[in-house]
Amino acid sequence: MKKLLPFFLLTIMPLLYSCRNNSHFANSILLSADSLMQSRPDSSLQLLEEVSAPQKMGTTDRAWYALLLTQAKYKNYVSLENDSLIQVAVDYFEKNSDRERLAKSYFYSGCVHREQEDISTAINLYLKSLRTMPQGGDSVFLSMVYGYLGDCYGEQYLNSAAIDAHKNAYALCGTMHIDRALYALLKIGDNYLIKDDSDSAFIYYQQAKLLADSLQTSAFKPLVYKNIAALYNERGEYEEANSYISVSYTHLTLPTIA
Repeated sequence: MKKLLPFFLLTIMPLLYSCRNNSHFANSILLSADSLMQSRPDSSLQLLEEVSAPQKMGTTDRAWYALLLTQAKYKNYVSLENDSLIQVAVDYFEKNSDRERLAKSYFYSGCVHREQEDISTAINLYLKSLRTMPQGGDSVFLSMVYGYLGDCYGEQYLNSAAIDAHKNAYALCGTMHIDRALYALLKIGDNYLIKDDSDSAFIYYQQAKLLADSLQTSAFKPLVYKNIAALYNERGEYEEANSYISVSYTHLTLPTIA
């Protein structure tokens, strides 16, 4: 069953049908979907899917619609079977001056290719996204791109490059995005561990622990404690390992970053 939209969206849905050929109204729908993307991506997706004839939109609105719909589907874990939708946005924004939307189009095109296990193309698109975003652009978005790039490098066993990418992601997180910062610290530690540098891994896991302990709750706290426990176990310090793994189980949840 579909989740109910917020009240103000329910009030505009009838207008969506009566005014669907009105370019000004179409733009207002896209603005509403964009404003909901971070806090209510499910509502954003439902609103976008109610647009009956996106092919009748003006070229700018249609390109933005393609970007937003890809973004909403990705945030709602809807499978992205091919890149034909996001390519509409890429093709359009490559030809005009809206570099921020082009950067986001490259990023979500990269996400489609990553989902299809085309990691090398995803890496290239993430790099294009970083190069395209205007100076002083959205730091939260840039942090996300660096994080995804780091994950791709890690999957390719390019661990030094992965560490650099996740360090950039961490530097951009700021105190307002602690879960993303925790994820970056964990991934830095993980990649050092793969490089057989357990001392550096331990340093970053401990930084993650200090950050996690400053919160009342965090979905990443059990992962922090589990990784520290694994290092203690590897060192033969079993009492410390058991202590950390016990804390890990008490906070066990499933974290997500998107």
